[in-house]
Amino acid sequence: MKDLHSLPPFAGLDGALLAELDAMSRPARLARDDVLYPAGKGTDAVGYVISGVLRMRKTLVDGKQQIVGLLVEGDIFGRVFDGPMPFSIEAASDCDIILFDKHEFESLVERNPDLERLVILGLLNELDSAREWLGLLCNHRATERVAGFLLFLHRRWTFMQENRLCEDGVTVIDIPIKRRDLAQVLGTRPEALSRAIHALENDGVIEIVTPYRLRVLDCDALAHLSGHDLTEDDVAAHLHAR
Repeated sequence: MKDLHSLPPFAGLDGALLAELDAMSRPARLARDDVLYPAGKGTDAVGYVISGVLRMRKTLVDGKQQIVGLLVEGDIFGRVFDGPMPFSIEAASDCDIILFDKHEFESLVERNPDLERLVILGLLNELDSAREWLGLLCNHRATERVAGFLLFLHRRWTFMQENRLCEDGVTVIDIPIKRRDLAQVLGTRPEALSRAIHALENDGVIEIVTPYRLRVLDCDALAHLSGHDLTEDDVAAHLHAR
């Protein structure tokens, strides 16, 4: 399990503050489908995703369940200075996370502007992700939704310190959740999902290595298909925020 000093965004914090955070932290490992927090229940911790993917699942009025978002490596989660969450947080894959006692964390935030800034940036990233999901689901074709999801993972992982790059500089994307979950996230059927992935390969946008590992051959085409073209200014702003 990595220590806080090596994890963005904690690496830039003052040593004394890191020591306080480290003292209240506890590492946790979740197996796929473990429920970390049920919907509507108060949480006793603020968390950080080291590896793996957490899903946020909401139960609708008619009893159906919908995945409303994913938490991936580098995300901070938890309702700081707030009550119960309207959705459950579950492990979509095997996960390593760090949990901080919520009350101690909130007290530390009140006393440390740098940590308060970190929390605010985390909320802004969460808002940006929600906007991306809305844009992704507005696409009518399954191929466009899959392109948007792959672009989401491509951007998140490329911005992390440990880039997932092959020797030829091509980004490798490991799809971190089961096809059934991914189809639910994208509002489509597993069969349509499979056809969309193969269509992207046929067009030379990606290469399928295994059913859960893809190589991004043309990021610009991926962005264009998803309707979320990434400019140089977008990249610079995101890197500055991190």
